[in-house]
Amino acid sequence: MTKIGKDNIFPSLETERLILRPMTVEDTDFVFKHFGDSAVYQYLLDEPPVTEYAHAQEIIQFYSEQEGKTYNRWVMVRKSDHQPLGTCGFHKWDKRYFRAEIGYDLGPGFWGQGYMMESLRAVISNGFEQMRLNRIDALVYVENNRSIQLLQKLGFKQEGVLRDYFYSDGNFYDHSLFALLQREWKP
Repeated sequence: MTKIGKDNIFPSLETERLILRPMTVEDTDFVFKHFGDSAVYQYLLDEPPVTEYAHAQEIIQFYSEQEGKTYNRWVMVRKSDHQPLGTCGFHKWDKRYFRAEIGYDLGPGFWGQGYMMESLRAVISNGFEQMRLNRIDALVYVENNRSIQLLQKLGFKQEGVLRDYFYSDGNFYDHSLFALLQREWKP
């Protein structure tokens, strides 16, 4: 992983095939299409799908605010053709307890090609090195087997099931809680 850019905590990151860069207003079309895709939203049960362009603009604005930032979202861009593939980043960064929650999503045309593994390795390393995290949590819908397998390959351990944790479209959904500790990380 190579760090590029001026932001020391959330710099742009470079991997073999990808650039992970902070969201900008130029990403509004991508955010609108990506987060409106039913395949992307299949397991993202904490927010409704993006159905209005103004909602995409609000997402960009939220991640652009710098003051007291406890969250970040990188857009994953393929180097070969500058195609945005998905996003990943941190939420709920609690500096006092050295922990944050990781989140990620990928367009269905890019599933099964190792892009998310490549991205998350860089993001996790940034979390432990730059953010000085001791613990990274991940909440995953219990039926999202691909995401569960990815986390396990990265060394995350399942700690339990949060019953009826999210509510969406009139239903409650269980989520598994996974965590990775800094001492367990093998970059």
